[in-house]
Amino acid sequence: MPMAKNICKLPLEFCQFSSPVGTIKVSSCSVGLHEMGLDSSLSDENFAPNGLTDVLVMGAKGKDLSTIMKLCHEWLQQYFRDPKLISQILRPDICALKQEKKGFRAQVWQILADTVGPGEVITYGALASKLNNPGAVRAVGSAMRNNPTGIIVPCHRVVRSNDMGLYHGGKRQSVKLWLLKHEGVDKY
Repeated sequence: MPMAKNICKLPLEFCQFSSPVGTIKVSSCSVGLHEMGLDSSLSDENFAPNGLTDVLVMGAKGKDLSTIMKLCHEWLQQYFRDPKLISQILRPDICALKQEKKGFRAQVWQILADTVGPGEVITYGALASKLNNPGAVRAVGSAMRNNPTGIIVPCHRVVRSNDMGLYHGGKRQSVKLWLLKHEGVDKY
């Protein structure tokens, strides 16, 4: 996962976690998460999920993590144990969602993270309607393609009206399918 530009200009912390779907790379500042995603080399061709893999901090001791990273670790542990119980723990803050002036993409991410829970899916059109902008279907798609904090902002839950839709430009369809099935969605 290439780390995006630092929009808040605060010092960044980097961490990696093992998970059932592969290595998750995370960056954060003291305000919240900047990016969270699977290793950039992951694709449908090499995706090998292992439901027995624990979410562990890689290459660092957990006690050395910032509060944001500790929250992220706890959130990921709960998500992979039982996503239906994820609302029982605090979601780590996301820096882009804490900015005073939120752009359209950040608004999409906020609505998605706040309203579409594990085991649910929403279409691009329905998500645009939640934003009171039903004509913004393509813009919602663009926000999903540029989501910097996947899984926590669950872009895998956004689907087309007639099928599962793409994930990472169609290169990680098996990851999207695994995440949906992990949450109890068996439609696809």
